Order: sequence, then C-alpha cells, then structure tokens
Amino acid sequence: MQRFLVFLLALLLSQAASAQELTQRPVSQDPVSLQDMTGRLEKSAIDTAKVAPKGAARGSSVDFSWASSPEEHRALAKHVLVLVSVVTQDSAELPLRRVYVNIDGRETELIRLSSQLSGVRKGSKTYSMLGPYREDGFYLAPAGTMMADGYLQADFAVRRNGFNLYKLPGTPPDFIKADSNPLPGPDAKPEMPVLKAMLLREYKGFELPAALR
Repeated sequence: MQRFLVFLLALLLSQAASAQELTQRPVSQDPVSLQDMTGRLEKSAIDTAKVAPKGAARGSSVDFSWASSPEEHRALAKHVLVLVSVVTQDSAELPLRRVYVNIDGRETELIRLSSQLSGVRKGSKTYSMLGPYREDGFYLAPAGTMMADGYLQADFAVRRNGFNLYKLPGTPPDFIKADSNPLPGPDAKPEMPVLKAMLLREYKGFELPAALR
C-alpha cells in the first residue's frame, strides 16, 4: 500500500513572524509505529532549532494510507486513513478542535476516529523546541478530496486556526485514480472490520479507536 510520510516543520514564534514549511518524505511500504512518529517529530524539532533557536509554538507530522485494493477501497466507502501527530507548548491547545481539507476556501471536515494525548520525553529536542504536550489522532478523509489541490489543515482548541499540515494533492494508487467518482456517497460509512484490519496492518503501537475495540 502506498503511504506518504510527511513532516511539517511549523514555526509560530511568540516574538517573530510565523512560518510553516512542509516536507514530503519518500513512499513507504512498512507499517508506521508510534516510535516512528516520535522520530519524525524529533527530526522536525532539530530542523526548527537550526532556524529558530528559541523554539516554536507547535509542530506536527502527518501520515496517511490509501486502500490496498479496489475491494478495500469500496469497503472503506472511498475513505483514506489519516494519522495526525501534533505537539505544542500549551496544553490548552489540545485536543485539536478539528482537521479538514481546505480547497480554495471550501472546507471538508475529516471524521475523527480517535484522540490520544501523551507527554513528550524531557530532554528531547521535541520537548525543548516544540513543546511537552502531544496528541495522536486518526481520521477518515474522502479519497477524492485528498486528490484535490489544497491543504490539509487543523484548528487547535484555542488560538491557532488554519494550521497547515500537508500540501495536497496526494498520490493515490492507480485503481483509485481510475475511479470516476472517488468521493463517498451520502451517509457512506466504512465497514468497521475492514477499517480495523487496515489500521492494525498499517500502524503499530497506537491505541485503537473506541469504535474499533
């Protein structure tokens, strides 16, 4: 299955102008673990330290997975599984209020499956540069929306809206590209056993969403 591993180096400094830099990593076929996301956030924090020694207000890393077959695509009701990991200096900003795709001002909110709050290890670059508070959340996004030209964005609980997570479009498998209508139908919902199997196959070490336990 194709997965695009994405880092977001997000700089929002208290005494300087804000800036965000999106960096796409190579396609991966391997499951993504909680430790992998920790490593990506750490790399982002190291990059932050090079340009902003005093640190940033928050940062994030995103991973998303397409269906592995036409059958799975249909069983998922034409959705993409998205993992969003964010860290922040202020616990009041978490959990995220919402995650959505913005296409020329038109917003499509993703379906939240889970929200897992945790702390960042003291002594890490992530802790000192991006903050001690972390959230990992799984979401469902319409496949067709993730193929459009726009941005995956997040609104934090307070203060920060329109935070860029990823520059779309993504690159789906050929069978999804060939789908003449890759958007879920009205009230379309994925088959829960298929969604659970996909999450367990593609991600390791995360809490299962309550609906899938």
